[in-house]
Amino acid sequence: MIEKNVIDNFNDIINKANNILVFAHKRPDGDAIGSIIALSLYLELIGKNTTMYIPDEIPAEYDFLVGYNKITDNSDGQYDLFVSLDQSDISRTYGLPRYITKELIINIDHHKSNTYFGSFNIVMPDYSSTCEILTELIGNKGNIDIYNALYTGILTDTGSFKYANTNRTTFKNAIYLIDCGVEPACISQNIFMRMKKRKLKLLALTLNTLEFYNDKAFMYVNQNMLKETGTNMSDTESITGYTLITRGTEMGVFLREESDLRTRVSFRSKNKYDVDIIAKKFGGGGHKNAAGCNIDMNLKDTIKLIKKEVLEYE
Repeated sequence: MIEKNVIDNFNDIINKANNILVFAHKRPDGDAIGSIIALSLYLELIGKNTTMYIPDEIPAEYDFLVGYNKITDNSDGQYDLFVSLDQSDISRTYGLPRYITKELIINIDHHKSNTYFGSFNIVMPDYSSTCEILTELIGNKGNIDIYNALYTGILTDTGSFKYANTNRTTFKNAIYLIDCGVEPACISQNIFMRMKKRKLKLLALTLNTLEFYNDKAFMYVNQNMLKETGTNMSDTESITGYTLITRGTEMGVFLREESDLRTRVSFRSKNKYDVDIIAKKFGGGGHKNAAGCNIDMNLKDTIKLIKKEVLEYE
């Protein structure tokens, strides 16, 4: 549980600000989107002028959340406070105002690789998600729209409560949100049972690239597959987990061709491997069971590089 003095300090800083930019990382997942919406709605509820900023496309599966349409990719404006959510380093958000300084930043995150880049840092690696941290920070001062967004982040970052980051506290906070009116089936169905046909076709093409090496699996998506299905990179965000769904697979690697000379690599594991160690070797990071990095190479060469590293890892 978050200590009372941390919550009090957070509220003190918030109460002194008027214009607040709340931002999260590029290539946003459910936790980034849920946390930015939940906190922004809460700040508006207490009378603050708030802008939600994510410098990337927002996956459509979260469009049921109230506040989704308020997320912008334009950070222009004058702000007296910045709140960073769900990112270990501020470099994961580009396009921020040039006048931003450490003194103006609150940093709320659950990644153990966090660089503590804010003047006030609430970094809790034992929590499943940033939304779980916000659940305790906001407490009973929210409303159903806020609680739906928070539950969304917890649900997605725990892989529907099946990843190793799920623990007793996770369930306690999820139950609290349910007691506040969240309908779990409604949230799950909105996220996982409204896939667009073109994304389903992309998933089919991507699964066809799966390769297995003992207890490790590799999968990729390239630009031609996106063009063929009429999809974009934001449609790939929820695909990574498919690398781990087969029996006996302990580590999954998903590579995405972002451009001719840039490949995004996502690592997932069950209990045996610490993929954060591998990601850090390439300038990335994350958690023991979920991490990622960017490689400034073409997809073909990146696959060779990552395969060599992963297959040698024991």
